[in-house]
Amino acid sequence: MKNNVNSIIIVLGVLILGVFTGVVVYNFIPKNSESNSYYVKVEDDMSAKIEGLEVNKGILNIDVSGDAKEYCVKSTRSTPSLNALCWQKIENNKASISIYQYKKY
Repeated sequence: MKNNVNSIIIVLGVLILGVFTGVVVYNFIPKNSESNSYYVKVEDDMSAKIEGLEVNKGILNIDVSGDAKEYCVKSTRSTPSLNALCWQKIENNKASISIYQYKKY
């Protein structure tokens, strides 16, 4: 009986470890070469456009035109909600944020 319990515990442990490893690998492997996501928050009667993105020494510089109020830079593919923590203010149609150089956003 004790042997059966030990075997079940080992099999379940290996199964959990395998699932965890699969989730980690899935999240680290790039999905495609164009997974960058940049969002600009606008109101219903506004128009805005991202005019330029430039990375210089770990700083992402964003230039926008129109009435953009905030921007969100994130490393996941999901569209941010209106109250997400990633939203930052845009001032004078320019914004900057520190990023990791080799990470996809």
